[in-house]
Amino acid sequence: MELYMSANSPYARKVRVVTYELGLHEKVTMTETNPRDPSTGFRDVNPLGKIPALVTDSGDVLYDSPVICEYLNDVEGDGHLLSKETRERWRTCTLVALVDGVLDAGMAVRLEKMRPEHARSIAWIDKQIATASRGMDTLEKRVTEWADEVNLGTIGMACAIAWLQFRHSDHDWLSTRPQLRTWYESFNQRDSLQITMPDQTR
Repeated sequence: MELYMSANSPYARKVRVVTYELGLHEKVTMTETNPRDPSTGFRDVNPLGKIPALVTDSGDVLYDSPVICEYLNDVEGDGHLLSKETRERWRTCTLVALVDGVLDAGMAVRLEKMRPEHARSIAWIDKQIATASRGMDTLEKRVTEWADEVNLGTIGMACAIAWLQFRHSDHDWLSTRPQLRTWYESFNQRDSLQITMPDQTR
């Protein structure tokens, strides 16, 4: 299999962590890709021009990260990262959606700040930061529900927290959320997360 990714993409990192947790990392070729560069040909792989995208051994192309993670878990792996029990499965899928919403808001801020200063919307930035903060507040309130679990949702939580601290270090994401901070500091010690740590120099 081939995964089109960027080392500092939190969405791609989720997939990379999943490959390690499922013992599939040696079966997946990691292809570093700049989705903004049309000359790479990546848009022929994913017409949306977004990473990650996975090409399976049968030649199918899967995107985006929730779909890829579920495929790796259910088809290529042993399935232990997403419960087969209906209520637990949808609870985890909802956590995945919450975490992706936090990331989407944070990514919107990053993209806005890449615009020329005169063209930036402070109101838009504030709105997206508020959205991410509400999501983080919800995680703080509910983190004990997942404290002992390793699943697609908790993997996403750890990747989202790391990325927010990396790309939006001007905001304090954890000191006012002590339960989430304690959980993250423990969960972040997993080998899969240490191996896939973002490059702080990029």
